[in-house]
Amino acid sequence: MEFKAVCIDLEKTHRFDHKGLQLEVIQHPHSLRHVANLIVALQRMKPSHTPLGTEFSDDDLINILLENVIEEHDTLKVLDTVHSKPSVFSNTTVEQCSVCDRDQKSLVLKESPLELQAVILQGGSIDLKVNLHLATYKSRTFTDSARRPVALSIAGRNLYLSCSKSAGSPILQLEEVKDRKMLKSINAEGDMGRFLFLRREQGFAATSLESLKFRGWFISTAVENKMPVEMCEEASPARFTTFSIKTL
Repeated sequence: MEFKAVCIDLEKTHRFDHKGLQLEVIQHPHSLRHVANLIVALQRMKPSHTPLGTEFSDDDLINILLENVIEEHDTLKVLDTVHSKPSVFSNTTVEQCSVCDRDQKSLVLKESPLELQAVILQGGSIDLKVNLHLATYKSRTFTDSARRPVALSIAGRNLYLSCSKSAGSPILQLEEVKDRKMLKSINAEGDMGRFLFLRREQGFAATSLESLKFRGWFISTAVENKMPVEMCEEASPARFTTFSIKTL
């Protein structure tokens, strides 16, 4: 309790006089550690003697410090878990992949309108299939080991998949990116976060691709053949939200 009283006194007065030495606290202490260090320093300025009455010994202060630093660390850990958000993501690797949905429909690029479609390809039409480049990203503030942030582009083209909101709902788009260096580092809190998706392995040949910017919305294909690849919520019964992704 005496430790708290000293803290309150310092915060209220911002000054401390000790035998001709005047200490002025310009800012409030930032942590219990700073306060304890301050008190230890003041105690050591005094002539050597055995603490009496309500005075603290160095051992007393160390014990108080250890008890409160543990409590402060736990509090900060909880706050960090609640409030931390992914920020800057850096590209680490790029791999070319073949992608099919649960019905073995392949991805086909349509130029007009510019979109990806999921199509059952047979025989000579297999050449229409497009593969994707999956660029993997890392961030110090993103610690979800079950999901890997990726950017998706069409192999051989400068077309990237992005997720933006239109008319109140997230939509999937193909965007031309002329300078790929723009995507070497992505601030997820900014507009470029639309290019990031979360890759999650959900079993054999079952990988989902969730928008990082609009959580709960996934890249999906329709049950019907030759339909556009779109965003949907995971609970949509008429769409597939998992894919077979094989590295080439």
